[in-house]
Amino acid sequence: MHDFADRIVSDVTLTPDPPRRLPASGNIALAASAVIQAVMGVEFVLNGLNKFADPHYFANFKTFVTTSPGSHRGIFAPILQALVIPHADFFALAARAIELIAGLILLVGAAEIARRRLSGRLGKPHAYEPLVALASAAAGLAVAGLTLGIFLTQGGVFIGVNPARAFGSSIPVELLLVPFGLAIAWLELGRFSAIRHSRRHV
Repeated sequence: MHDFADRIVSDVTLTPDPPRRLPASGNIALAASAVIQAVMGVEFVLNGLNKFADPHYFANFKTFVTTSPGSHRGIFAPILQALVIPHADFFALAARAIELIAGLILLVGAAEIARRRLSGRLGKPHAYEPLVALASAAAGLAVAGLTLGIFLTQGGVFIGVNPARAFGSSIPVELLLVPFGLAIAWLELGRFSAIRHSRRHV
C-alpha cells in the first residue's frame, strides 16, 4: 500500500499550485476512474430510489429472496434460509439504505477525484479529503458485497463457455459490478494513504 501511495502522492500534495501533479498517463487514469466511480454511483443511487418508490417493496423483497434459486441451492442458501428470510424486513431496509448511501458517497468521491484534476484554486487540497477517500473505499466494498449477495441469491452461474449466452452478455452484470466496486475501494484506499503520507512529510 505504501508503494501505491508513493506513486500517487503527487496527486494529493499540499503544494498550492504544483506545475505538474502527475504524468499525463496518471491524470488520464484517475480521470477514467472518476468516470467509472460516477457511473457506479448513479447506478446505486437509482437502485435505492427505485426501492423507495416501490410501495410494496418490503413484500416484494421477501418474495424475491424466497423464490430465488439461490435460496434453495448453492453455498448461499443456508444463510438466506436461516438469516435473511426470517428477518426479511430488516435486510430489505438495509439493502435500500446501503444502495442509496453508498451511491451518494461514490458520486461525491468521483467529483472529488475530478476536482483534483483541476488547476488553480478549484483543485487545491482540503482537510476533508482523507475522510472522503476512506468513505468512498468503504462504499466500494459495500456495493461489491451487496452485488455479490444479489448474484448468489439469484443463483448466478460464474463465467465460462456457455452456448446459451452466445447472443448475450458472457459476464452477468451483477458479477461485473463486483470487481468494479473492489477496484474503486483499492483506488480510494490508495488515495487515503497517499493523502496521509503527503501530510506527514509537509
